[in-house]
Amino acid sequence: MASSNNTLFRAIEIRRGTLHDLHSLRFEDVLSISAESIEFNVLGVGHEFWIAAQSGSIIGVTVLAKEDADNLRILHLEVAPARKNEGFGSALVKAILSYYPRCGISVVPFEGTDEFYSHLGFSRVSRWEMKREPSA
Repeated sequence: MASSNNTLFRAIEIRRGTLHDLHSLRFEDVLSISAESIEFNVLGVGHEFWIAAQSGSIIGVTVLAKEDADNLRILHLEVAPARKNEGFGSALVKAILSYYPRCGISVVPFEGTDEFYSHLGFSRVSRWEMKREPSA
């Protein structure tokens, strides 16, 4: 029998976001990013975003920039505080890694997130940056 956490997790949709999502889904009030900000500052400059959504609400979001054909950068990763430590941040990053297996992906981790990114295969490449090399 599946646990309630596994059932809850299956009810979450994790995928690349679209302009339609910005107008049809509600962002959790506690997220620091808004639909308007994503439309202007993310899509408006050619970046993309990924969402964790449930029941018409976005509970997690990742902003991804394409640095060049072979390298991407995670600019923002956020999960609603009430949903932290449930695996949604990891699921967002894993979805990106699966979608872009041939790209190197880098991030400037916020203080205290090194272990999170290390667990996902990122390594420190400089004082400020961590990177995950492409899959073989």
